[in-house]
Amino acid sequence: MSKRKSGLVGAVITGIIIFIALICLVMCIEKVPVGYEAVVYSVNGGVQDETLSQGWHIIAPTKKAKIFTISNEQLLLTQDSREGSKNDESFKVSTSDDASIAISFQMTYKFDETKLIDTYKKFRGMDGETIVNNRVKSVLKSKVSEITTDYSMMDIYSGNRSEINNKLTDYLDKQFVDAYGIQVLDASVIDVHPDEQLKEAINNRVTALQKKQQAMAEQETAKVEAETALIKAQNEADIKVKEAEAEAKANELKSKSITDKLIRMKEAEARLKHGWVTVQSKDAAVVVDSDDN
Repeated sequence: MSKRKSGLVGAVITGIIIFIALICLVMCIEKVPVGYEAVVYSVNGGVQDETLSQGWHIIAPTKKAKIFTISNEQLLLTQDSREGSKNDESFKVSTSDDASIAISFQMTYKFDETKLIDTYKKFRGMDGETIVNNRVKSVLKSKVSEITTDYSMMDIYSGNRSEINNKLTDYLDKQFVDAYGIQVLDASVIDVHPDEQLKEAINNRVTALQKKQQAMAEQETAKVEAETALIKAQNEADIKVKEAEAEAKANELKSKSITDKLIRMKEAEARLKHGWVTVQSKDAAVVVDSDDN
């Protein structure tokens, strides 16, 4: 019996050891998802010099791994419940005309692979998601306002949104890559949510703008009509001048064509036609009708 008990105890102990070993092994397995890298911290040696790529890894129990996305991730701060946004996460931004307007915003980003270890050290062991939620979001609204203050309420509401989004992308990328090791690939105002008072102000501005555009169109039409009338009058004046010049030239040509020879020829034709001749006497020339002879 004692031998059987001893064997049973040994088997139990062995099983316990194997079970504990399996638990330790499981605890030492670290999975790095696709599109992520992990920074490893060792209790003994501090932050490791190399990161872990995607896949399964076995690390010592004295080490901890924190993951950072190196593929494109999307941060959504919207008024509705689209994926990535909880409840109403829209926020207000300032404009150049001292208005404050609520916007829905999205940002596509990833952590810079070359700065993962420095980023981990800088934020004292935070992983990528924690940095975005606790640090980036807290400054994002003010950073966006630093760009929107260069644009009026109407620019943001119905103006050239693509220009604003391009400037947001460039500005946030420069700000976040140094501060958080984050590369901003795209930053966009995707919707605008004016309150009732702001809607009324926008409608008033739209109406005023339409009236201004109509007045400008009418002025342009009047200007074109006046220019057309002026051109027509100028053309008519030019035609009259040319006609007068042509008539004067014709008269000049006629005047030059009346010579003594032409006069004598016309005189001869008249003599033949009307039957009169000129008789040269001693004292004077006497015209005698040929019918009297």
